[in-house]
Amino acid sequence: MSSAPSPATARSRTVAPIVGVIVAMALIEALSGITQGYINPILPALGPELKIDDPTINGLFLISSVAFAVMTPIISRLGDSLGCRLVLRITAAVVALGVFLMALWPTLATVTIGVVMLTCVVGFIPLMMGILRATDAAATRSGVGAMIATLMITVGLGGLLAGVVGAQRPTLGFWVAVPFAVIALVASLFLPKGLEGTREPLAVLPLASCTLGLIGFVTAMSMGGDWGWASPLTLITGIGGIALLALWWRLDRRADATRFIDLRMLSIPRVRIVTVVTFLFGFASISYFGTNGIFLHSDAAITSYGFGMNPLHIAIILAACSVLAFASSLALPPFMRRVGERAALFTAAALLALGFALMAALHGTIAGYIVGFSVFYLGIGAYQAATRTLSVEGVPVDETATAAGLNELALSVGVAIGAAAVKLISTAFVAADGHISLGGVLAIWLTLLVAAALAGVVALRYPRKTALEANA
Repeated sequence: MSSAPSPATARSRTVAPIVGVIVAMALIEALSGITQGYINPILPALGPELKIDDPTINGLFLISSVAFAVMTPIISRLGDSLGCRLVLRITAAVVALGVFLMALWPTLATVTIGVVMLTCVVGFIPLMMGILRATDAAATRSGVGAMIATLMITVGLGGLLAGVVGAQRPTLGFWVAVPFAVIALVASLFLPKGLEGTREPLAVLPLASCTLGLIGFVTAMSMGGDWGWASPLTLITGIGGIALLALWWRLDRRADATRFIDLRMLSIPRVRIVTVVTFLFGFASISYFGTNGIFLHSDAAITSYGFGMNPLHIAIILAACSVLAFASSLALPPFMRRVGERAALFTAAALLALGFALMAALHGTIAGYIVGFSVFYLGIGAYQAATRTLSVEGVPVDETATAAGLNELALSVGVAIGAAAVKLISTAFVAADGHISLGGVLAIWLTLLVAAALAGVVALRYPRKTALEANA
């Protein structure tokens, strides 16, 4: 005569598999972090080895920025249509191929192709959220926290390892990602299937409008400082991109049409508010990293600010601060359960704003600046986990990847516009010898502080009742 398992035994059987799924997802996301972290130190150093000039290197960064924005909605939408696990395995294979291509045959052509292939990592989190939410919705928040924590720590690790390995020969830095690519491919084989794809076809016209619009808009934001913000090329590219995005918005909000992305989900207050907050967070955070490198590298005897650090020292600081983002990402899910979603979002915004305020007030000493930069990094980890988790709550399970992808797109656009704003300020405050004046750096801190504060204001409009409670 058999007996039913005890509740504790049943729970352990449920918890163990989902923990294994989250670990596998974290290993896959590690590839995303490493590739995003190692590109920044490697590309600027490629000039002498590959015989390319600075404009070409800037072009590689532009291609990367544009591809990130373009790939985000496409991969996410394909996940809901064809099945998240299938698309995740394909994208992981594409990224791994790009990693091997650049490591084995580093030329301008292969690096250009590889940079585009690597941007497919932008689909990892939306696709894994789709799998996780369909497998165990209750584990979504903790799973996202673990993935973001892994992303934060590996971004710093990737930059540090690439700097050390590629110190003498930059192209050797491409090998840093090779073992992570192999691990990610193996880990992708152990994920559950999740939901079947809807098999809904992608609408060609909205897809083309979105893609071409993003290319035009992001290109204009990235190159406006070089081309001139009022130049015909910038205006035509930017306005044309905005017009195509407006067409996409109109096409995908129709009630009686096949859509690329159902933008009607933005009518859900939770989704709409998180999307706006994510845009502001992107504006206020990732767009600052270039200025941080400039500040730390500058010689105070010449510029009246900075600490004369070399690239390796800067990479060490970034790697050390990434541990703080790792910790805040892991702490965010239980913190959110304790204080609520609104308070968690507001806290992330407050940390970002406080970080900029401390950097502005304490920038005269390395200890003071690092204190401010550390608080800033705590805010990055917190908002990355919070916004990605909340972006899918309140939408149907079979639209999880699309909703998460829409949130990633808001982040990418926010980063692009934030970087353009930083570049515009930098251009307006250039000293006679070509460096950014201290007034320009202070203006950048103030601008990004205001953006973080606006994110906090918008976060206060997030409904108190969670999506999980509404569906209970």
